[in-house]
Amino acid sequence: MSPRHFLHQSKRVAVVAALAVSLCGVAAHADPFGKTFIQDHCSDCHADGMKKGGFTFDKLGTDLTDAETMRRWVLVHDRVAKGEMPPKKEPRPAKAEQAAFLASLTDTLTKADDAQREVVLRRLNRTEYENTIRDLLGVNVELKGMLPEEVSAHGFDNVGEALATSEALIQGYLEAADAAIDAALGPAKQPEHIALRYPLSKDATNAMFRQTDAGVVLFSTGYCPSTVRQLRIRHDEKLTYRVRIHARAFQSDTPVVMSVHAGDVIVHRRPFFLVGYWDLKPGDMNVVEFTVRLGKGDTLHPMPYGTIGRPKDANTYDGPGIEIGDVEVEGPLEAWPPPSRAALLGDVDPAKGTLDDAKRIVARLLPRAFRRDTKPDEVEPYAALMKAALDDGRPFLDAVRLGVKAVLVSPEFLFLDEPTRTKAAKASGAEIDDFAVASRLSYFLWSSMPDAALLDAARSGRLREPGAMAAQVERMLKDAKAAAFVENFVGQWLDQRNIDFTEPDKKLYPEFDEALKEAMLGETRAYFARMLREDRSVLEFIDSDWTVVNERLAQLYGIDGVTGTTLRVVDLPKDSLRGGVLTQASVLKVTANGTNTSPVLRGVWVLDNILGEPAPPPPPGIPAVEPDIRGATTLRQQLDQHRNSERCATCHAKIDPPGFALESFDPIGGYRTWYRSLGEGEKLDVYANEAARHAHVRVAYRKGLPVDCTGELPGSGPFEGIRDLKAMLMKQPDRITRCVTRKLMVYALGRGDGFSDRPEIERIVAANAAQGHGLRTLVHQIVESPTFRQP
Repeated sequence: MSPRHFLHQSKRVAVVAALAVSLCGVAAHADPFGKTFIQDHCSDCHADGMKKGGFTFDKLGTDLTDAETMRRWVLVHDRVAKGEMPPKKEPRPAKAEQAAFLASLTDTLTKADDAQREVVLRRLNRTEYENTIRDLLGVNVELKGMLPEEVSAHGFDNVGEALATSEALIQGYLEAADAAIDAALGPAKQPEHIALRYPLSKDATNAMFRQTDAGVVLFSTGYCPSTVRQLRIRHDEKLTYRVRIHARAFQSDTPVVMSVHAGDVIVHRRPFFLVGYWDLKPGDMNVVEFTVRLGKGDTLHPMPYGTIGRPKDANTYDGPGIEIGDVEVEGPLEAWPPPSRAALLGDVDPAKGTLDDAKRIVARLLPRAFRRDTKPDEVEPYAALMKAALDDGRPFLDAVRLGVKAVLVSPEFLFLDEPTRTKAAKASGAEIDDFAVASRLSYFLWSSMPDAALLDAARSGRLREPGAMAAQVERMLKDAKAAAFVENFVGQWLDQRNIDFTEPDKKLYPEFDEALKEAMLGETRAYFARMLREDRSVLEFIDSDWTVVNERLAQLYGIDGVTGTTLRVVDLPKDSLRGGVLTQASVLKVTANGTNTSPVLRGVWVLDNILGEPAPPPPPGIPAVEPDIRGATTLRQQLDQHRNSERCATCHAKIDPPGFALESFDPIGGYRTWYRSLGEGEKLDVYANEAARHAHVRVAYRKGLPVDCTGELPGSGPFEGIRDLKAMLMKQPDRITRCVTRKLMVYALGRGDGFSDRPEIERIVAANAAQGHGLRTLVHQIVESPTFRQP
């Protein structure tokens, strides 16, 4: 038996023993699994060979250390608690009998969950690592790409049980530490300063451009070789430059949009990225100013957006374009030597540095790196490394680098150690110490280390004073670093990070492009940020009378009166289907496959992310339902046959209804009453955009079969579409609040929630309801919950 397998078995034996001891507390005549109740009310359909709905008690054991066994017993508990079982057509158990069964099973499951819970030492994920380096050393350096991507658990990538280590990860940390120290110390020589101003017409000389006295006119949204080739950056590291582009709308009475990309936009051997979109007004030159980080070989690529594909003759074409005059580039803007160098070295002159100087540098770094007070002797292992380097004749800075690098790859830096204030981690009422609370709070709201104010509050014991945590939460949410909470929590809860997982079929959805995708993501982040900032009700995740759009997204939504690229809050018409996250284009895109929608995929997503009731995995041997891309049948028609199987019917009765209601929306979030088809259906005399109209290219898709968005929500009744479904869900506020609470708690604590967490979650849900369901209030209630301080 391997040591790893032996350790796993040992832990399993210990958990089983702990569970056995905990169950011994039940009286000898008690029925911890409610087998009498099951025999009287469930066995006719789910025992003695009967497997109605694909479920039977015949082979359901009582070893709750087995995850699937635990899941099934929790399912039994929940279905009985909700009144779903026994079915309504069957004789109902007496209330007292049902209450006794639930009380006994609740006690059993709670004790089992408590016995199995292990305190997992949580590692910083890639985002947290990069942010922590930024705040520790005062540098802005890209490190995530050097580290392997994390595996998510319970929907988030900061959950300890999934944050494993590997040889590749350790190698990545070593490389990332070198890059971080390089950035902190800065280059040996001052990077060449660039102060460039020249007309883009010197670079944009292609015949597809029109030369003017003021500059050069670009018309093409597609191929447009208008890169800034005069910009030559020679330093390897990414540094900050200020850019000003003088440009205006051309041959247009209304603004024309300019996009700018940066990076390796010429050769495309390395990544390039979108800087942004700007509305250029006609008349005088607009000055578009921004900062961007650039390194060796990087440059800029301005071009029009939303114009035509390519004019036949740029000199005679009379359509809209953009006229660009001068381009200014100044930088690097960072001081040299960088302030981070002095912050790390202090007043030590590297040319005269001694071992004592090196020890003071590392000793000063340790408390912030370890996010707690340190003892004097904790510097000694790092001092030994630096002494060996100096004894070998290596330069002082090399020795310091070695010591700092060892700190940055140490377990104390890479892992969030959470020691308890009592000796026994499992002791009743045990709490993690105040420094661990400070770290838990900062990685929850900032995805980074605690700042000086938070560490000082932990050191002095003030975090345990009444109102102290609330004050810290308010202070931290007002800080710019709280943007990480919005981006990382929303990005995972609502699967925004998967926006590029599929690419919409260009023939079916030619209107989808990068600008629309960016607007989609921007809407969802800005929506959550406003709800958090204004403490709006979590029920507005289901429905609201407002949303956040720009012109491009408003066009998709059919909202009039919105112009420009800037996202802004708009009031929705009373009959609008938008409002809430369910009908936001970003959510509708990540729950589709790019070509078709699936009521099953969207239904499963809603159950998990909005209702907090994940669907069980499909039974073995049941094939997935594949859409008919030719348009001869709808997926709903195929699902009707799929649900004829008794093994599938029970789960699909819950999964399919939300998905059916969302069938009114296509894979890019547009409203529809019929499906687009590449085979069957009526030909259309429609152009996807202005460029297609100019080229006389009509859409390739056809008008396919009609959409059926009706259904029946269990416990609520039939609905005609998404508007009815939203109204039904709005009448279940605790269900929605419970889901958001669970998601926030998993993200805040870095661990999955279990059955034993339910009482505290229910307490928070009730307290939040009493205070109006506010999202910001909910964040406060989670932070001030006893669970937040528990191991």
